[in-house]
Amino acid sequence: MRQKLGREASVGGLSRRNLPEQVVDLLGYRIVRGDFAHTGGLPTEPELVAELGIGRNVLREAIKILVSKGLIEVRPKSGTRVRAKAARGDRAGRRARGGTRVRAKADWNVLDPDVVAWFSIDGTDLRNAHDLVEFRRIIEPKAAYLAALRASNEDIERIRIALSDLVACVGELAHVPAADITFHRSIYDASHNIVLRHLGSLLTSLFQNQVLLTTAEPGSFERGLPLHRKVTEAIARRAPVQAEKYSRQLVDMPYEDLSGRLHPNDRGLL
Repeated sequence: MRQKLGREASVGGLSRRNLPEQVVDLLGYRIVRGDFAHTGGLPTEPELVAELGIGRNVLREAIKILVSKGLIEVRPKSGTRVRAKAARGDRAGRRARGGTRVRAKADWNVLDPDVVAWFSIDGTDLRNAHDLVEFRRIIEPKAAYLAALRASNEDIERIRIALSDLVACVGELAHVPAADITFHRSIYDASHNIVLRHLGSLLTSLFQNQVLLTTAEPGSFERGLPLHRKVTEAIARRAPVQAEKYSRQLVDMPYEDLSGRLHPNDRGLL
């Protein structure tokens, strides 16, 4: 099917301002959706140029961006290889035309904002949100512990301001994701651990989807506010054990919610 791209084309509401980005958006979404699983790879360059009505240089620029996101790889004299969702794609890849192959989803950069957005459109955001919260449950309580030990007065003030902004979101749920992200990132920053700080910035895109999913039920956001306050107060008192305890209880709320949706009969939670 021939699909021409315009200057303001978008997939799932993802607006792009230039043609290569539009191509990235379209092909990235199609890769995540599994459109190429039956062939194991992208169509040939001439086929994509004809289908999308674009020039070779535009396509090649888009391919470079997709490579940087970990979705595909280009092998000399072998063509373009798509990183796939399942191992069965590797078998399909061996049959792909022009040396194109499908590879494991594990190679994709799942923290890239665009990849996260394509997952959301594809309907797999519940699984990704669960995996993020599971990761947070392992890491975040210790970040709170370190913040209670190391936070400067300025750090504590930033956490308090973030808490106030979060409380102000009651009745304004559209503002919750940004405010909640700011609160939790302020704790990562206050840990004064360079790796944790970097993780806090990387997790933003996945965090946004997770917060949207776990605050959709009426009252769920408000139920978490007392624990946000307890974490803040423990850090301000320089009480690391309490900060860790309340942080774990706080992350347990979305973890139990999402685990219950995905694994209703599985009680083997972390």
